[in-house]
Amino acid sequence: MTEKLTLKKLSGELETLRSQVKEMEQQLERKLESTLEKAAARLKTRIESRSSPEHGASIDAELRQQMIAEEAYLIAERRGFEGGDPGQDWIAAEMAVNNRLMQEDSSGKPAAGRKRPATKRTAAKTPAR
Repeated sequence: MTEKLTLKKLSGELETLRSQVKEMEQQLERKLESTLEKAAARLKTRIESRSSPEHGASIDAELRQQMIAEEAYLIAERRGFEGGDPGQDWIAAEMAVNNRLMQEDSSGKPAAGRKRPATKRTAAKTPAR
């Protein structure tokens, strides 16, 4: 009889511990969700502030996309179109274009020492494989 009471008591304690663990998991999930939401909001704010030109200058979204595409092409061309990742090329091009746009003054003139990317070169000018 003593053994059964002990097992019953242990079973009850185990059930209590299980419910405490479940409660802690729920608290952690809520805290994690809250933290992720805050981080996402901060990241969104940073991305928006970096992607919008400074000094009130604005640029057409289509023109910006074209500039990024041209810059990505030039990045791939500089490495001879060998290896690399087009997604990473795009990201690097986007950062370069955003930096260039932020350095332009409000009159729309490129910042000193900066040139706009050249247009795509024809396939005839690319090296033969």
